[in-house]
Amino acid sequence: MKISKEIKIALVAILSAALIYVGIIFLKGLKLFNDEVSYFVEIADVQGMPTASDVRANGMKVGTVKAISFNAARQNMLVEITINPNFHLPKGTSVYMTKEMLGNATMNLKLGNNPNDIMQPGDTLQGAPMTDLMSAAGNMVPQVQALLPKVDSILTALNTLSNDPALTTSVHNMAYISEELKVTTTQINGLLKGVPQLMDKTNNICTNMETTTAHLNQIDLIGMANKADATLGNLQDMTFRISTAMNDKSTSLGMLMNDNSIALHLDSTMINSSRLLEDFRLHPKRYVHFSLFGKKDK
Repeated sequence: MKISKEIKIALVAILSAALIYVGIIFLKGLKLFNDEVSYFVEIADVQGMPTASDVRANGMKVGTVKAISFNAARQNMLVEITINPNFHLPKGTSVYMTKEMLGNATMNLKLGNNPNDIMQPGDTLQGAPMTDLMSAAGNMVPQVQALLPKVDSILTALNTLSNDPALTTSVHNMAYISEELKVTTTQINGLLKGVPQLMDKTNNICTNMETTTAHLNQIDLIGMANKADATLGNLQDMTFRISTAMNDKSTSLGMLMNDNSIALHLDSTMINSSRLLEDFRLHPKRYVHFSLFGKKDK
């Protein structure tokens, strides 16, 4: 059975239309066999956001904008979004829009606090005003313009300060102080190197003191004190005996100390000895004779 030319043309046209539809769906980022669940968002302005835009939660894509329509009853925009069925929206979730500096507007989900209380597909979320980075930057321009004269004054002051010779002097002084600190640090390090040797010597001194203390503990101080007391007693007894003998005229020492005649005899002897020595000095020839002819000098 031959297929007529008209049927072939019709089949090609239907296949082309199907391919075009699938291509359009693919380019829009929509799925042909959509298993995602839909929610609706009421928002005042979509800021030119196209369909197939991303829907994000905490920075992650969780869905897609499926359709945008005007809600005449509430005079706002009604956006249908499709969300991954494995991603559940807690009640109280809201939507806010952001617009990148050079990109399109994006819907972002601010999730509710209770993850156990889940919204049902088809529920409506409330949208918040869009955060436009370009508008925010435009609002900051007057503030930046007001700051420019202050910045210019600051730069002028910095330029004046950098050209001040005192700053150069201060920098040189700081460099000198840094060198001095380096030398001081080196000296301190040298001193610290001698600390272990000092500690060793200190330990040796402590050891010697402990040894000396042990030796002192072994000395019989009480015995030495007793011997010293005995020696002092003997000395006192001897002194007493000498004093008694000196006062007793019956003893030789007592007679010597108390008899004046002995002292007179000693004095007379000393006088005669002195006279003899004086005569010997004046007339030595009377006591020493020396002559070649044996003649005596009278």
